Amino acid sequence: MKNRPGIVMLAASLALTQACGTNEQQPRSSAVPTTQVETLRTEDSAREDESFDALFQEAGEEFEVPPALLKSLSFVQTRYQMVEGAEEFEGRPAVHGMMALTRTQLEEGAKRAGVTAEQARTDARSHVRAAAALLSRHADALKVNRTLAASWAPAVAEVSGIQDEEGRRSFVHNEVFRVARLGVGTLSKEWATSGQGLAEEKLEQQPQALAGPDYAPAVWRPSSNFNARPMGVKMVVIHTCESSYSGCWSWLTNTSSQVSAHYVVREDGGEISQLVREGSRAWHIGATYQCSNNSGMECGLNGRSSNDFTVGIEHGGYASTVNWPVGQIDASARLLCDITRDHGIPRDRYHVVGHGKLQPYDRTDPGANWPWTDYLHRANAHCGTACVLMGDIKAKYDAVNGPVLLGRCQAGELSTPDGVGRYNHFERGSIYWTPTLGAHVVVGQIRIKWEQLGWERSVLGYPLTDELTTPDGRGRYNHFQNGSIYWTQELGAWEVHGNIRAKWEQLGWERSVLGYPLTDETTTPDGVGRFNHFQNGSIYWTPTTGAHEVHGPIRAKWESLGWERSALGYPVRDEYAVTGGRESEFQKGFLTLNTATNTVTVRMK
Repeated sequence: MKNRPGIVMLAASLALTQACGTNEQQPRSSAVPTTQVETLRTEDSAREDESFDALFQEAGEEFEVPPALLKSLSFVQTRYQMVEGAEEFEGRPAVHGMMALTRTQLEEGAKRAGVTAEQARTDARSHVRAAAALLSRHADALKVNRTLAASWAPAVAEVSGIQDEEGRRSFVHNEVFRVARLGVGTLSKEWATSGQGLAEEKLEQQPQALAGPDYAPAVWRPSSNFNARPMGVKMVVIHTCESSYSGCWSWLTNTSSQVSAHYVVREDGGEISQLVREGSRAWHIGATYQCSNNSGMECGLNGRSSNDFTVGIEHGGYASTVNWPVGQIDASARLLCDITRDHGIPRDRYHVVGHGKLQPYDRTDPGANWPWTDYLHRANAHCGTACVLMGDIKAKYDAVNGPVLLGRCQAGELSTPDGVGRYNHFERGSIYWTPTLGAHVVVGQIRIKWEQLGWERSVLGYPLTDELTTPDGRGRYNHFQNGSIYWTQELGAWEVHGNIRAKWEQLGWERSVLGYPLTDETTTPDGVGRFNHFQNGSIYWTPTTGAHEVHGPIRAKWESLGWERSALGYPVRDEYAVTGGRESEFQKGFLTLNTATNTVTVRMK
């Protein structure tokens, strides 16, 4: 971007938040599959690719850097691709190799690793060793405790090269640590069992983000680098950041950078940042418009700054990227649908254009491998055009009287972002299909909850059932691969999964003493366990104690003492009968209910 304003825990510890969902449970209805379903998710497969594990292992051992941390950093930066980056923003140097090192970083890392800068730029082994040496040097300078995962945060921030403090935190905690938490295959498992106390660490809490003013699913991170737009929006320009996501948006919100874009899309599609309102003129393209660069379209705009009439979408990644993540393409297509629908922009290759097409003299992004046909098809489908029903999804639509239950089709059949399934959206719900699970309907508040959790990429996975009525007749539910969502009119929709769901099932679901869920599964304040509250009680889980219920006066007493942070700790048994009353056992004591007096006494072990 050459324009100016006037010119044209980790491993085991981080995995704790998911640990309660590791044991998939059997659906409650015999009409649905009863065997565990294994799916190969495209995003997971890319992240866990072991092609370069030997390099990360060797370099990590040589320079005393956790190999899983090196691998997580590489995935965030380049998805293990040896990139030859290009300049996208003035003042921000190009990066190279699978660890995305600048020329200065390459030279320093290469010197410490005993290789030449050219070897570190072009040879994968030399490159990873240079990056490990550089990270190790930062660890020494910052006095990092190398046996604690969270202690690596400042060293990772340093090697990112990001100047903005919020951007550095986001890069470490929302990207590198997030990837490590999700797991990078064997190296993550080895780190988790290395005995370095990772299980005691807790994730840094991030502040609640504001929604984008023009696109609500986006995070609002306002940039000051904009001015008034002199005319309406007529085109959308597709860019690549030539860096990872956090480095991109943090530079575009930096006042001194004098560049910006309206949006930035993360590599997995899980987050989008809005930086400039669509009604304002962002500084994202340095070209004066010439229709000869755009197949003779919109020649009346010739001579104007392209910033005057365009919205810019940046994408974490590189013009040299070989395989664009499906999740990123789909998330960007949803955004594109929203922009083009709001501004009446045709969704074609002449009004949705690459940066390099309008600025061919020094830009090539989004590169030769950007999937234009699929991208525009997805945007059209999300906008409800070319809405076609076919195969098992059509059969399900017909079987449930789709016109009445679901309404009109709003998005044509598309691949899910994880690459495993297919889906159609309708006015009042969706139908999701996979080859192993078939097609199932998700509607209403249950669908809204599933969407909030992250659709099929959430802890729940894909649906195993259509929406069904609970046996007591009061509620509705869908079972999913790894859990369930239950809804009642008075309580709303809440998810239950993993070992907590298994305990609730064992007790009798909503007909048990606990009743319906009142919360999603939540991390305990001490960071060790997980819990769901129900109408009449709770289920608490930790990796060492398992899942146990607590209810009634005993639960009220435990709550008054401070829950799991009390002297009693976590429950280790469900409530049971004793002479004269009821009792629950905890890690360090007992709570006993005298049913005659309705009083609860504490007895320590």
